[in-house]
Amino acid sequence: MMSNLYSDRNKANVDEVIIFDELPRKLRVQFKFIMDEILKDTLFGYKDIHRMLCEKYGELSLGSIYPLGVKDEESLTEVFTKDDYNLELIFDLMELMIKYKVHELHEKGYSKDHNKRYIAKIQDLINLRFKESSMGYKMVNGQIIRQDSEVIFTEIIEPTINLTYNKFFENVNKDFVNAIKEYQSGKNKNCLVKALNSLESTLKIICDEKGWGYNDGDGCSKLIDVCFENGLIPSEMKSEFTSLNSLLKSGTLPIRNNYAGHGDGGEERVVKDYLARYALNITGSCILFLIEASSL
Repeated sequence: MMSNLYSDRNKANVDEVIIFDELPRKLRVQFKFIMDEILKDTLFGYKDIHRMLCEKYGELSLGSIYPLGVKDEESLTEVFTKDDYNLELIFDLMELMIKYKVHELHEKGYSKDHNKRYIAKIQDLINLRFKESSMGYKMVNGQIIRQDSEVIFTEIIEPTINLTYNKFFENVNKDFVNAIKEYQSGKNKNCLVKALNSLESTLKIICDEKGWGYNDGDGCSKLIDVCFENGLIPSEMKSEFTSLNSLLKSGTLPIRNNYAGHGDGGEERVVKDYLARYALNITGSCILFLIEASSL
């Protein structure tokens, strides 16, 4: 009913400037309405979420008028509407209210499939609002991720998160999402470590499930060799796999060895954003390739 109105059709047909560091008031108000839709049928949603965020941020209240436990809905509304808003707090609130709702649905006996459909419905609305406001963010599986490149995000980052979003690859998903968050927080060395942890976990899961032996102390390089020796890639694709193996050893692995894994000694090493971003993208591509090739 509300789609395809004049204001939507009349936008200029040009690429928008992608926004990262600010949230337009219109978008923040739209998020407020989404919050109300999510929490309207919860028993203690506003109060519980207000309390959890106050504890996280070390505040007695997130609002300027009411203390914790008194008109919590108004305090959370102020998080979205006040002029000196906190972008990270808003994103934390958006993620937390979805987790809270899903937890309550689970407690009420709803199935996992029902809860997944619920998350997908809410995410579609949130991502629509992000897109309408030219924001460089997207929510994936209940977590807000920064999109530095639309193509890379669509082809690598999002599929990697989605493919590993299951109990089987739980540790891979956790490490890879944490790598993204470390990068977004400017902690680039931590990003490299987490990204390579996710790749190493992927390789170990494949080797374990296939019954391919390796030593406990083996790192990514040796694990890649084990997968290669056991024919993870068909022989007719040997040249392609050799290229991938070379790329891993000359791209991702040396980044970790040189910048993240062996300490700084007396000199502090600075990992540039572009280097961390490159390692993150390459790692995501490798995880996608290995999981799909293994048919796990």
